[in-house]
Amino acid sequence: MLPKSLHLQLTAIYKAAPEGGYTSTFEELPDVFSEGETIEEAKANLLEALELVLSYHRDEARKSQSHEFSTVRETFEFATP
Repeated sequence: MLPKSLHLQLTAIYKAAPEGGYTSTFEELPDVFSEGETIEEAKANLLEALELVLSYHRDEARKSQSHEFSTVRETFEFATP
C-alpha cells in the first residue's frame, strides 16, 4: 500500500564566512552548497543549487538508461509549506 503523503525534510546549515556573508549546505546533502551576502540570499542560492544538482543527476541517469527498455520512471513533486 502506498502512503497517502510523503514528507521530505532537509536541514540547511548557514555559517558566517570570515570574509563576510554566509556559506550554506544541507546537512543531509553536503555536496549541495552555496553562499550569499545574507542568510536569505544564501537560502535562495542553496535552493537553486539543489535544483541544479538534481537536474544534472536526472540528465546523467537518463543518458545511461536510454537503451534499457524495462525502465519505469515516476516523478514526485515536493512543495514547501
